Amino acid sequence: MKKQFLIVSVLACNFLSTNVFSQQEKEKIESLNEVVVTATKFETNKKNVGKIVYKITQETIENNQGKTVVDLLNDVPGVEINGNFSTKGQNLGYYIRGGRNRQVAILIDGVNVNDPSSFNGDFDLRQIDINQIESIEVLKGASSTLYGSGAATGVINIILKKSSKDSFAGTFTTSIGTNSSSENNNFSGEEFSTNFNFNGTLGKVNYLLGLNANGSSGLSAAESTTNSVFEEDNFSRQNVLLKVNYAVNDKLKIGLLSSYDEFSTDFDGFDYDPVTFTSIPADKDNNSKSVQKRVGVNADYSYKNGELKIRTFLTEIDRNQSPSNDFFYGEVYGFDVYNNYKFNDQFSFLVGFTSQFQDMIQKTSYSTIEEGSGKQHFYDPYVSVNYFSEAGFNVSAGTRLNIHSEYGNNFVFDVNPSYNFKIAENDIKVFASYSTAFIAPTLSEIFTKLPTLDELLPEEDVTIEGGFDVALGNKINLSATYFYREETNKIGYDPATYQTINDLGTFSAKGLETEISYKASQKLNLLANYTYIDRDENLLLKIPQNKFFIKADYNLFPQTFTSLSYRFVDETKDFGNVDLASYSLVDFFINHSLLENKVTFYGSVTNIFNEDFQEIAGFTTRGRNYNLGLKINL
Repeated sequence: MKKQFLIVSVLACNFLSTNVFSQQEKEKIESLNEVVVTATKFETNKKNVGKIVYKITQETIENNQGKTVVDLLNDVPGVEINGNFSTKGQNLGYYIRGGRNRQVAILIDGVNVNDPSSFNGDFDLRQIDINQIESIEVLKGASSTLYGSGAATGVINIILKKSSKDSFAGTFTTSIGTNSSSENNNFSGEEFSTNFNFNGTLGKVNYLLGLNANGSSGLSAAESTTNSVFEEDNFSRQNVLLKVNYAVNDKLKIGLLSSYDEFSTDFDGFDYDPVTFTSIPADKDNNSKSVQKRVGVNADYSYKNGELKIRTFLTEIDRNQSPSNDFFYGEVYGFDVYNNYKFNDQFSFLVGFTSQFQDMIQKTSYSTIEEGSGKQHFYDPYVSVNYFSEAGFNVSAGTRLNIHSEYGNNFVFDVNPSYNFKIAENDIKVFASYSTAFIAPTLSEIFTKLPTLDELLPEEDVTIEGGFDVALGNKINLSATYFYREETNKIGYDPATYQTINDLGTFSAKGLETEISYKASQKLNLLANYTYIDRDENLLLKIPQNKFFIKADYNLFPQTFTSLSYRFVDETKDFGNVDLASYSLVDFFINHSLLENKVTFYGSVTNIFNEDFQEIAGFTTRGRNYNLGLKINL
């Protein structure tokens, strides 16, 4: 690890020493002046928001061709995605501030895309292609006032690409790469990706069509600890996305968003060891196939002092596993209507109402949910007020009433003050936040609870945070956030009984998230972030205490972009109180554009030093791997 860190440090310092004293650049860091939507549901200047909103921009996406949505999110301070470095078919764990999948809301264009058929009720981020995305916003901290149950520790809002003003535009992207573990390093092309994206504007209609396919082979999900050879566990995914908008007039726009996602993955399981009384990973001939269909209709109406938005959605999920013949079906439909009224440039008032109906069928060897019995719904009115003063003082506050079919009425609220000021040419924002959250059990959790429990209790969260965001002159941006979170009636899983339980009592997680970016020159950008989380033992599972990430982006030539990164992830705990060692990864990315950016070649080397590690006890991770790709702008 020391060797790796030294190499990265030397490279970064070499770049820095070449450019640090260059003063000819006039660009100003605009991060505090970015426009974000997730914090208030409407376009808002980032500096007026009483929280840190991390935005992955289109420029970042374009400069990191070959990376996935999960790759980019894993670089965000305070975010840890477990399973990203394992086989492609591995289930992913989303951990923000000591929370888990079910406490992180995932949105696409502001619409919650939860999956009621899954145990955690979460959206599988493997199903969205990076080439369909304009930007990604990560809002950390409890956000249940605006986004309801499940937004206890953070919100990930994926914003789809906007249509070209031309009648037709498009991109074709394809790549091939290796898929090797650290012990089985080879140069076979066992990972591929191909996608087409078409978009344009025809009169009052604009459209976006995405067609994507990717797959991988070459690795076993379970890692063999003997000389036996485990079979390859293949993964494949296909996706079609269609987005159409019609401008009725200057004030009213209506739109349609639909998608079809299908993926198939082989996966391994466990054998019971009667000697150690534990379950050990084992090679299994299992397969899971999932089909998800989504459709939504939206409408935006603008008037003199505000804007009304309507979002409706329907999701249907089928998931089958063989040879066990386990079957899962989920259906969710609902709507979200909200209106933002601006009294003046300083004061606005948002009022909204959302409702969601969930239904699932499940037939497995350990649990059965018959058709018609696995239902729940909720109705949520909510309000939020925003005040942005000319003197720099800002405050957002709101409340939400969750009227749940199983758990009655639950209030949540938040207060987010902030203050902007200048010292010389430096822009400074200080902020604080107090937020509460309510997390209802998922349908799967309700039906797999311990028989001795009358019912599962919902989780309740309280989060306090404070920090600052500073733009120092034209070059440096620095942010730091301290948070403290309490979780009551934590919903957990008992691996001994395969049942869902409540960990009664209150558990806490507290920590620090910091990031610094430095624009050394027109060619060189440096970034480093660090996350520290101190958490109770009941919140230890797969959450590292320390995580460090550093990256140097360098334009080697006007049309050539390179990126070198170093990542350190601290030791973690897995089920069965298994210790997983810390690990370090060094990655390199490059892309080169030709013909006025019409053609781009890109490539990467990941895990350069072929580090051997585990994210999940007993399961394979990827070693040194290579990827080459081509992007053509049509």
